[in-house]
Amino acid sequence: MPIHAANVRYVCFDADDTLWKNEEFYRQAEQQFARLAAGRMPPAQAIEALFNTEMDNLAVFGYGAKSFMLSMVQTALQIVPPEQAAPAVQEILRIGRELILHPVELLPGVRSTLEKLAGKYHLSVVTKGDLLDQERKLKNSGLLPLFNHVEIVSEKTPAAYRALFVRLNAKPQEVLMVGNSLRSDIFPALQAGAQAAYQPSPFNWKHEEMPEPQDPPYLKIASLPDLLPVLL
Repeated sequence: MPIHAANVRYVCFDADDTLWKNEEFYRQAEQQFARLAAGRMPPAQAIEALFNTEMDNLAVFGYGAKSFMLSMVQTALQIVPPEQAAPAVQEILRIGRELILHPVELLPGVRSTLEKLAGKYHLSVVTKGDLLDQERKLKNSGLLPLFNHVEIVSEKTPAAYRALFVRLNAKPQEVLMVGNSLRSDIFPALQAGAQAAYQPSPFNWKHEEMPEPQDPPYLKIASLPDLLPVLL
């Protein structure tokens, strides 16, 4: 087994696509954006142009739905004719607002798993993105009372994880980080000395993708309830 469960005292969970659905709604928004470019470029090309804009803006706007919306506006203004700019921006604002206010849909078994672990482990949410957006989703999820700590960071790096361990007063090896992104959740946590459980998601943002290692130094689970036989 790639984790030492006996050492674990703190369990940290990513939020989007680990606790609740998220990325699939961005994919739907991308398709809506691509329709704005119909007749100017193929859908795949419009989505690629949007992704490139997101990457250019990442250091300035960060992550989250508001950043995504701003990148849609910028990209649309480069694609659509001037006379179509105002209607395109209005549609993008509608798409973005719909994305931000989308109801939180928990993934299967999340609540029951957290309820079984609560009280036996110190539970944290460790997520990145827009502060208001992430706080809203966590509140609307109904899961907040089950967590001892919430951490919302601008980027998940080994340094960010090490700083988290200090705030938790935890030794790195006592921490298990659970998430769906190898790039953000798993490898930075491992580099900071923690243990990790990887829960792949059927929907992944291109920026977060990276190949899985042949001999993974982490536990791989299909869903959150798979943690229970390991930790209890």
